[in-house]
Amino acid sequence: MKFFCAFLSGCLLCLSVVSVSCGGNQQRVATALDTSSADSVVQLDYAHGFTIRQSGGTTFVSVLNPWQGAHDKEFCYALCPKDAPLPEGLSGYTVIRTPVERVICLSTTHVAMLKALGRTSSIKALSGSAFVYDADIQKAVADKMIPDVGYDTALDFEKIIALKPDAVFAYGVGQEVLGSLTKLTDLGIKVVLNAEYLEQTALGKAEWLKFMATFYRCEAEAAVLFENIKQEYESLKLLAANEKNKPKIMCDLPWKGTWYIPGGKTSIAEIIADAGGDFLWKENDSHESYPVDIEAIIDKGALADLWIHTGTARSLYEIKSVDERLAHARPWKTGNVFNNYARTSAGGGNDFFESGVIQPQVVLKDLIKIFHPDLLPNHSLYYYVKLN
Repeated sequence: MKFFCAFLSGCLLCLSVVSVSCGGNQQRVATALDTSSADSVVQLDYAHGFTIRQSGGTTFVSVLNPWQGAHDKEFCYALCPKDAPLPEGLSGYTVIRTPVERVICLSTTHVAMLKALGRTSSIKALSGSAFVYDADIQKAVADKMIPDVGYDTALDFEKIIALKPDAVFAYGVGQEVLGSLTKLTDLGIKVVLNAEYLEQTALGKAEWLKFMATFYRCEAEAAVLFENIKQEYESLKLLAANEKNKPKIMCDLPWKGTWYIPGGKTSIAEIIADAGGDFLWKENDSHESYPVDIEAIIDKGALADLWIHTGTARSLYEIKSVDERLAHARPWKTGNVFNNYARTSAGGGNDFFESGVIQPQVVLKDLIKIFHPDLLPNHSLYYYVKLN
């Protein structure tokens, strides 16, 4: 996965690479995206971080505020068929000929999306390749078919240029990413920002499949795929909603002395609720994780029925070794602690942060199994493990 650091639950890592913004053309772009009789605007069900408009044979894609804290930022792409002449009026857009055939992925979530779309053969390089979980991609890396191009400030620009990618799929968590991205674009590399991790719902993240599909001109396939994901997710959500008993849920583990709890408006809080759980910090209206004193969490932990997403801890002993006071949490005492490392590669890649992003229905199924075992008697945990 890009150089994937998965230390906070629900938070995918940080990378630093981006593409050119519409900048001073913001008003012009806003006008260009207005609907007309000749345009077809793709309606999105859950995602808020991108838009798609089709006009003639060109697809116009905009990515909105693609890092934490971004405001009024818009990155615009004009996707033009390779066999058609370029239309006029594309100033302010990053023009990419499609379908793309050679791409570089700087995040494992991008790999998972291309896997779901059947387009992994287009991947010509990765960032942080050791962290990829997918077995086929691992083999291609081991066979030196897919090289690693480094990460963050250590990107190998010469290697990227030599690979001649049609696009580099990237994302960042702060405005500092613009530095690396500017260098890539100055070198003539088309960089595409993907900000699925900022979506506030699990289905919103998965709907970025439609975004990725535009670069391969396989939008119809993505629409069918997402519709199936959505229908299964909503069906499972309805199943859990009928449960009156909602176990109280705590999550995560301190990181370097600080405990970050997902805000009540995050996708983690949402999927806990959809699985029929009562997240103990649901009243907080933050869209991001926020720091909480360990003492306050331990006090609330006495009320919890279940504990999920315990960082790198793979046993109850490892949790206690972080801080002995954690053994006072009720789920620790009862042994009702679960972590999401069931599918982990030898290099440390965790499939929960890879395919889990585009399989929210499977994550939901796991959580329902943990919260309400009788509702899914035939389901075996896929991403999660009960700690001993």
